[in-house]
Amino acid sequence: MKKAEAIFFDLDNTLYSYDHTSELADRAIGEYGRMQFGIPAEQIIRETYESMNEIIDRMGESDAAVHDRLLRFKNVLVKHHLPVFPHAREMYELYWGTLLENMTQEPGAFAFLTELKKRGYRLYCATNMTSRIQYMKIQKLGMGSLFTDIITSEEACAEKPQKAFFLYCAGVVGEKPEDCIFIGDNYRLDVLGSESAGMRGIHYQTEDLAQRHRKADPGVPVITDYRDLDRCMALITG
Repeated sequence: MKKAEAIFFDLDNTLYSYDHTSELADRAIGEYGRMQFGIPAEQIIRETYESMNEIIDRMGESDAAVHDRLLRFKNVLVKHHLPVFPHAREMYELYWGTLLENMTQEPGAFAFLTELKKRGYRLYCATNMTSRIQYMKIQKLGMGSLFTDIITSEEACAEKPQKAFFLYCAGVVGEKPEDCIFIGDNYRLDVLGSESAGMRGIHYQTEDLAQRHRKADPGVPVITDYRDLDRCMALITG
């Protein structure tokens, strides 16, 4: 098997725990709604996710704007006939501020990426979401020096698992898809999506992720712990 030239990493739940930090951010939003408007925290959180589904129904799933929490918070405020200004932006800043403040690298991730870079692989972050927030996450994690570039669905004008997203990534780095590896936590979005474009997909799934989401399919290459460096490298080299 030819050595891969470029390795793409998903970001959320792959390089840090999105599930954990998002729960903390949701609680902060719920408390904001309770204190500012007297609406139960659980209701604010629920309606924010309902707003997300409404936006997806309207825009479809191929537009990065569906991830914009400013739009979600605006919808909730409008529903309750509450002032959009200044609350939508304040809720937006509170959500992302809380999430960024509580982010920590997945155990062993930095050492694994450092070893890959030392061995001559070119590393890229490739992720759904709007660019500004994802750039801020990489900076907060202290991983910017490890990546050649970050590619978002906002830039690609396509969302994972669309084949167009992965073909765009390969085009940006100047490689054939078959010479690229994609590592991510979401089996459908990251593994099946990248494989549909001809890349080699590797599933990142800790025990916690397996409990929260679907377990990996048999036969799929799986990284369960970045700290097991020898096994991780064996998966990369094939």
